[in-house]
Amino acid sequence: MQLGERILLSISRKPGSREYGGATLNYTVENALDFPMKTIPGLLDHIRNRSVLDYGCGPGYQAVAMARRGARSVTGVDINQKWLERANELAAENQCSDRVSFWEAERFLADGSNHEKFDVTLCCGSFEHFADSAKELANMSLMTRPGGKILITFAEPWLSPHGSHMDNFCRLPYINVFFSEKTVMAVRSRFKDDGATRYEEILSGLNKMTLAKFERIIRDSGLTVEHQNFFATKNLPLVKKIPFVREFLVSAVTCILVKGKETQRN
Repeated sequence: MQLGERILLSISRKPGSREYGGATLNYTVENALDFPMKTIPGLLDHIRNRSVLDYGCGPGYQAVAMARRGARSVTGVDINQKWLERANELAAENQCSDRVSFWEAERFLADGSNHEKFDVTLCCGSFEHFADSAKELANMSLMTRPGGKILITFAEPWLSPHGSHMDNFCRLPYINVFFSEKTVMAVRSRFKDDGATRYEEILSGLNKMTLAKFERIIRDSGLTVEHQNFFATKNLPLVKKIPFVREFLVSAVTCILVKGKETQRN
């Protein structure tokens, strides 16, 4: 075992012990909108009485919560079949299956011409996971009606304190900065048996989404930015305005985009 592995393992939980709880593990229908309501101004006003596409819906908590909080209809899409099965169960448990549906992403996009365009697309906690975020944003735009809005919010960006998304076994901030990918993946293999050797290979993937990369994708999207905000770690003053420094001290990102008629596709 290399020295780096020994050090990281020594500050991680013991293999076989209970996984540290993260946001997804702690979701309920009641709290699923807490994060986007904090980061997206007027979230409930955006979705009320509107058709909503939940892009990267995971196990469905936010989709069901939006239906319960006033959305006219919600369609969730994801690549994880087990999560989609749970999502359908969740909708049934909450008696909203008539207003909430879930689709496997590839099938949904392939059948896109048969779907009406959505008033609002929400992408919450997924943008940092997509293998090709620019392509996925283009898909969101394709499924959003002209004049509709795309709401993106996520935590944590790649170089932020917990951008490695390895909190399930180690709570040390910046482990992807302090330790090599090889070291982190070697230690992670003691807690996960999926065979991943790169960040991109973990469940749901991790695309190393820096703030600079995010801004470049948004700038090249052809969509109009109505609102954008970076949330400083621990509400530290000014840091989000300082180039380079902000990459390490911004813990969440939000952007509201408007699709204009010029972005329609044939």
